[in-house]
Amino acid sequence: MRIGLYLGLAIVWLGIAAAADSAPSTPPERPAGRQAQAAQNPIERWNEMSPEERERELAKLPPARARLIRQRLRLYNSLPPEEKQALTERYHAFSQLPPDKQDIVRQRLREFHQLPPDRRVTVNGEVRRFRSMPEAQRQEVLNSQEFRARFSPTEQQIIRDISTLVEAPKQ
Repeated sequence: MRIGLYLGLAIVWLGIAAAADSAPSTPPERPAGRQAQAAQNPIERWNEMSPEERERELAKLPPARARLIRQRLRLYNSLPPEEKQALTERYHAFSQLPPDKQDIVRQRLREFHQLPPDRRVTVNGEVRRFRSMPEAQRQEVLNSQEFRARFSPTEQQIIRDISTLVEAPKQ
């Protein structure tokens, strides 16, 4: 199944980025003329490696983590260019956050992954809805009894933090 929702893409991206940041000890040589942004993009760093280099780096990881990275790379590489670009923009916004805010986003994404599938769909939809709201309206919804009744405290925190800390890509 193709992930078409931005939160889903962010999860894929940040999952690969976290794994990529912890695995490759030395990035591969870059062809001359590559843009600076590509140098900061962990997925591109993985994709630029030869299959042998990639397998050497993945061999350093626990087998389950290596399988997950392979799966996420296949998913990313199967996306249309516009979705890859949106994901690149999202990662760039994430990488500009201070380390403490990055840690919050990572924690919320871990919590998001632990939700049952039906709740992930609901929470993802609410994050997307929140991003389209003006700040005043967002605060009104966050403080509403309906919002608190519809979402658990953990889900509320996921929605609040993800919708405000990581900006939506420009359409």
